[in-house]
Amino acid sequence: MEQFIKEILDSHNAYRKRHQAPALRLSQDLTESAQSWAEHIAGNDKLEHDTQCQKDKIGENVAMKYSSVHSDFPGNLFTDYWYREIEDYNFEGNVEDQIQCGHFTQVVWKASEEVGFGRAVSKSGRVYVVSRYRPAGNYMGEFGKNVLPPADGKIVLPETEQGKTAPMPGAKLEAVIGPNDPADQLVGTRMSTKTSGNKKTVMHTETYRTPEGNTYTKERETTSTVQDE
Repeated sequence: MEQFIKEILDSHNAYRKRHQAPALRLSQDLTESAQSWAEHIAGNDKLEHDTQCQKDKIGENVAMKYSSVHSDFPGNLFTDYWYREIEDYNFEGNVEDQIQCGHFTQVVWKASEEVGFGRAVSKSGRVYVVSRYRPAGNYMGEFGKNVLPPADGKIVLPETEQGKTAPMPGAKLEAVIGPNDPADQLVGTRMSTKTSGNKKTVMHTETYRTPEGNTYTKERETTSTVQDE
């Protein structure tokens, strides 16, 4: 867990540096509360926010990732998922009406000073991650001064460990694995194939977005025997 927290904290601060925001400090009490909520949602096996955070003026990002192969995902992977929302963020015009990018904006919110992280695995193998921020971000009327563009003016999108999952323009996405809930939208797919001897392994990766705007990735690996002709 110590390595996971280092990875997710370092990746947060790397992105914040790009966006001219000071580094976050790790908070013990935020980490404890984030871990408690991660265990709660993993116990229910359902991705959801803690409504108490809003009352306590604590910012919160949540994420879930699942793979039938492994569950030891690095911490920076979850930061990357949240940060990818920058693709839909408009730094010009009405910057106050972009709450759909709330995970990204909270990661780089300039006024946030402290952060805590939690991670838990459900019985089904889904990995739930919770990140909590103080002071909270995403206040209407304050986006312009807290969500600054990259210092070099360049927007660089992170890639997942399987590569980019964004579809090609005009491409129709076809689900092989399927979502956790019928309301979730398929937003990216990838298939990779590896052959070793007479064994052929195919890895399907699908990324879904929930109605609440959270994203998660599912993977399925199948192995077959290649017959010699």
